[in-house]
Amino acid sequence: MNGLNPMSGITKKVNLSRVVERINNFLSPNSSRNECVPFYVDYNQVGIVTPGVALLLQGHPEIFTVSSTSIHLNNKFGSCEERTEIIRVFLEGMKNSGQLNKALKGWRNETYNIRHSMSEPVLFRMERSAAGPFGVITYGCHINGYTYKNGEMMMWVAKRSPTKQTYPNLLDQFVAGGLSSGLGFRECAEKECQEEASVPEKHLKNLKSTGTVSYVHEDERGVHPEVEFIFDLKLPEDFEPINADGEVQEFKLYPVSQLPELIVQDSFKPNSAAIVLDFLIRHNIIIPDNEPSYCYLVEMLHFPVQSLFNKLPTEA
Repeated sequence: MNGLNPMSGITKKVNLSRVVERINNFLSPNSSRNECVPFYVDYNQVGIVTPGVALLLQGHPEIFTVSSTSIHLNNKFGSCEERTEIIRVFLEGMKNSGQLNKALKGWRNETYNIRHSMSEPVLFRMERSAAGPFGVITYGCHINGYTYKNGEMMMWVAKRSPTKQTYPNLLDQFVAGGLSSGLGFRECAEKECQEEASVPEKHLKNLKSTGTVSYVHEDERGVHPEVEFIFDLKLPEDFEPINADGEVQEFKLYPVSQLPELIVQDSFKPNSAAIVLDFLIRHNIIIPDNEPSYCYLVEMLHFPVQSLFNKLPTEA
C-alpha cells in the first residue's frame, strides 16, 4: 500500500509524491526556469532571477549590468561591506516605492549571508525578504519535536500566526527559523526552540542534528533554492510547548500514524511538510517495502541546489 507501514497504524493511502513536488516546483516544465538568468557577484553565481525582476534591475545600470544571459553586480563594489550597503539602499528604495511588493511586504529587518556556497566567504548580506527576487540560496533550521504517549510516537505540530509575513495560519514544524547573519546552526535551533515553544534549556541537550533537506521552490516572490538543517528533539511526555514570540497560534500533538495524511494537505506549509516526510523516512515509518515511490521521495528531499550555480573565469 502507498505510504503505509503495517506496524505504524496508518490505514489510508496518500500520494506522498505531492509533498516533494510542491517544494521542487521550480524543476517542473511549467516553471520559469528556462527564462531565468543567473545573478553574479565577483564572478560567483549567487542567485537565479526571473525575467520580471531582471527588467527592473536593468533600470539601475549604476548597480547592475543586465544582459539576456546574466546579471552582474558592479565590480566597483569590491568588499562585503560595500556590497551590503549598496544592496541595502537599493532594496529600501524598492520597498519605499512599492516595487517588488510581493516579496518586500514581508520585510523583516533581518539579513541573510549571501555566498556562492556554504563553504565559501560571505560576499554580502541581504534583507531576508529579498531572497526570493534574487533567487539566492538560503539556509534555515527546522526542529522536529516528538515524544511518546503510551508507547506511541507522537509529534508536535504548530499552527502559524495569522499575522506571519509568509504562510499565515498554516500548519508547521514544531519549531523553525531562518539562519540569520551571525548565527550558528545549533545556536539558531536553540534560539528558535526557546522563542517559539519555550523549551527549557535542560531539554535542549536532546537536540540531535540529523542532516539536511534541500529543494528549489518558486512562488510569487521569486525563486527559493533552500537548504534546511534538520534537528530532532525528543521531549518528555508531560512537556507542553508555549509560544513566546507571537508567531504560533497553537501547538497540537499528533500520532505519527496520522502525519502522512496531514502533510499532503494544502493546510500544511510546503517545506515543513517535506521535513516531516524526512522524519518519517528516517524513523522507519515510511520504508521501501510500504512506499513504491520511496527512492523518488528520498532523492527529491535532497535536491543538490548547488548544481544550479556556477562560477565564471575572472578577467586576466
